[in-house]
Amino acid sequence: MLTNARSSKSAAPLDADSPFRELVFSDLARYRGEGARGWLRVLAVCSTDPGMIASVIIRAQQALSRRGPSRLARMLRTVATIMLGADLSPGPRIGPGFMMPHPSGVCIGFDLVIGSNVTFAGGVTCGARYPDPRMAGFTPDQKFARIGDNVTIGAHAVIVGEVHIGDNALVGAHTLVTKDVPESAVMFGIPARKIGVRDFTTDEPTGL
Repeated sequence: MLTNARSSKSAAPLDADSPFRELVFSDLARYRGEGARGWLRVLAVCSTDPGMIASVIIRAQQALSRRGPSRLARMLRTVATIMLGADLSPGPRIGPGFMMPHPSGVCIGFDLVIGSNVTFAGGVTCGARYPDPRMAGFTPDQKFARIGDNVTIGAHAVIVGEVHIGDNALVGAHTLVTKDVPESAVMFGIPARKIGVRDFTTDEPTGL
């Protein structure tokens, strides 16, 4: 999890701890495909695609937070909220190739772990199981979800607490996830239930 091979055979694979530049360019490839890399291209895509702006903010937060809590990373959370309507908390570990085509309404928790080539649709929330300090199970260091590689999360899905979502899984729109999701599972409903298996070679669910 959290790794992705570069186009060069001699290059080391990317992961969540790769340099800021490489993670931004890995996200760029998800939005525009493999091709020319460079900051001018990133700027051009940002001018028309708010998801790319979100990626730059997230990667900056990751870089700033590697040595511990960062005031600037927290300030970027406010920038994202004002610019995009997305609540991007600093602290998650997010692998290469992260894509949010419609970042408005997305809420990402502090301790979230996301693998490689994951897609979040608009309005996705990954939050704590006990968000209110008055709740019996509340602790300030509670854990958030662990999301595998090549996962797609549909619009306005909600992922609650320290659940694990297996590689290649598909979580449908408006689905509430409170328990672990198997690898390649297709999940829909409130609460989420498995309704099929995702064939990642064709991206078509089977067994529906």
